[in-house]
Amino acid sequence: MSEHNINLIRYGEQIETDVESMNDGMFELFDDLCDMALSRVYNQTPKINNRFDFNALNKNEVSMFKNMWLLCLAELMFYGMRKKPGINELKKLFYKTVYQEISNDSVRQKIMEKAKLIPDLIFDNKNFVENDIFSAPTANQDDGDPRNKGLGPELSSLIVKTSFGQSNNLGPILVEIEKVVQIEFNNAYGHCSIACSKFTF
Repeated sequence: MSEHNINLIRYGEQIETDVESMNDGMFELFDDLCDMALSRVYNQTPKINNRFDFNALNKNEVSMFKNMWLLCLAELMFYGMRKKPGINELKKLFYKTVYQEISNDSVRQKIMEKAKLIPDLIFDNKNFVENDIFSAPTANQDDGDPRNKGLGPELSSLIVKTSFGQSNNLGPILVEIEKVVQIEFNNAYGHCSIACSKFTF
């Protein structure tokens, strides 16, 4: 087995890896979950003109969505892994990987500006930092529809507003899109935090 670099993994134990492999695995996992979220966004497009419309989202909007999604999930994982050796190296490599994938300079610049807000959103949310509350419904809404609050909705809103906030096509369904992205982002956070917590590097 050592010839093929196969490691035995016993239930409940940490999995040893290296920074490069961790970076590749995180990128692939987050990207797959992002594709699922984007498919849910596309499923909302018939509400615009009664037909499923791939052209409702333009290329730059999709690029911003994907990269903001990657960075928001990554910063949450970095927060959870903040005491692990090698975390600073992993962060640098992940950001380098993300920015290298962006071919449009104006999109890259906007993503870099918005990415600066993510760590502050995380550390400023006391319910998350002190009580591990990522997302929670609250009542007392005028329309009777419980509102979702917490860090999950804040980051989801940042992703949606950065990506689609100026879209003429998606304006009529932006509220529905934000609700869908909140659900998908919360699910992604749950899956990713469990997966990433198993690794040491």
